[in-house]
Amino acid sequence: MLGHFKKAGVPPKRIVKEFPVTPDAHVPVGTTLSAVHFVPGQYVDVIAKSIGKGFQGTMKRWNFKGLRASHGVSISHRSAGSIGAHQDPGRVWPGKKMAGRLGGERITTQNLYVVRVDSDLDLIYVRGCVPGVDDAHVMVRDAKKKMTQLAQHNSAKGAFEKILPKGLLGLPFPAGTKELAQALPPVIAAPSARVSNPFVPRE
Repeated sequence: MLGHFKKAGVPPKRIVKEFPVTPDAHVPVGTTLSAVHFVPGQYVDVIAKSIGKGFQGTMKRWNFKGLRASHGVSISHRSAGSIGAHQDPGRVWPGKKMAGRLGGERITTQNLYVVRVDSDLDLIYVRGCVPGVDDAHVMVRDAKKKMTQLAQHNSAKGAFEKILPKGLLGLPFPAGTKELAQALPPVIAAPSARVSNPFVPRE
């Protein structure tokens, strides 16, 4: 890998990821991307390794109800109960929900709303839960399902090119580079109507 980095003229990277792009969106080798690649008002998917919680029982892992708190249940209040059948099939079905390792696996949180982008600090503010422990490495991409739904909705109306949420004029193309970030304000926020607190009554 050091040879590849040297040939490309970029410093060595600790994490290497591959992203599919369209043929007309290729960028020169060594291009540094900025947080302005994402636009306030769009939706993104965040991928990371979830917090590992170790070996857990069925109530915590699968939200089982548990057994009764009284009337004959002896030291089995949080147990899973019966897991098998009769002589036929005479085994436990594959995929049976049982106790085991919880968390610590790659998950995707979909359709998080981008509230604000800070190009000075290269920060992306999203509304919602981001998976992973503190300081974990996360992968952010355009929301697949949201963009697909909008594309289908607009194509039904005969407008194939309008696949962005309402109020969003466009995305940086082919990429939000450092040079583009320097030409924009340091902090870009979404329209206030879209980020207002839903728990505060409006006048």
